[in-house]
Amino acid sequence: MMNYLIDASGALIGPVEFPLIPGLGIQLPNNAISLEQQLDDPAPGHVWAFLGGQPQQVVDLRGTAYSVGTGEPVEWSELGDLPEGLTKTAPPGQYFNWREGSWQLDVKAQQAAAALGAQSERDKRLGEAALRMAPLQYALELGEASSEEQSALLEWKRYCVALNRIEQQPGYPLEIEWPLLAVEAPRGPLKTLRSFFRSK
Repeated sequence: MMNYLIDASGALIGPVEFPLIPGLGIQLPNNAISLEQQLDDPAPGHVWAFLGGQPQQVVDLRGTAYSVGTGEPVEWSELGDLPEGLTKTAPPGQYFNWREGSWQLDVKAQQAAAALGAQSERDKRLGEAALRMAPLQYALELGEASSEEQSALLEWKRYCVALNRIEQQPGYPLEIEWPLLAVEAPRGPLKTLRSFFRSK
C-alpha cells in the first residue's frame, strides 16, 4: 500500500511512510489515504488530488496570480483553473491594461504620464535658470555687466527658449533631447558686486 497526505488544497503528497506502532500497526492521520499502487508522475502543470473518493489529476495554478483589473499580485491557493479576473501572466510594466486575453499597452496613459514628468522637469530647469539669470540681468540694467556676463545672459536666454520648446521635438514626450548651455556661463558672484565691499 502507498500512503499519501492530503494538503489543505486537496493535493496529494507522497508517497510517505508512517511509523509502525507496536500493537496497533500503521496509523494514518485524518489527512492521509492509502492506495494500492504508487501514482505516476502528473502531467506538467498538474497534480494528483483526491476527489470524489479517488485520485485525479487537476490543473495546478497555485502561487502568484495577477488581477486583470489592477495588475496587482494575488496569492492563489486552490487547485483547478483560475477564476475570472485572475491571470498567471504578470503585466509587463506600468500603463498596461488587460484586453482580449492579454496585457496591452495604454499608449495614451503612458504618454500623459511622460508629458507630466517632462513638464515638471522642464519647469524645474527653468526655475534654476531664472535664478542664474537674475543677477546677470540686474548687472545689464545697471550698465555694469561685463562682456562675459552679457554673453552668458544671452546663452541662458537661448537655453530657456529651447527648454520651452521641448514639446516641439518629434519624440516628445517619451524621448526628449534636453538642451544644454552653449558655453559655461558664470555661476559665481558677479565681478561688479565687488565694488560694494571696497574698503572706505
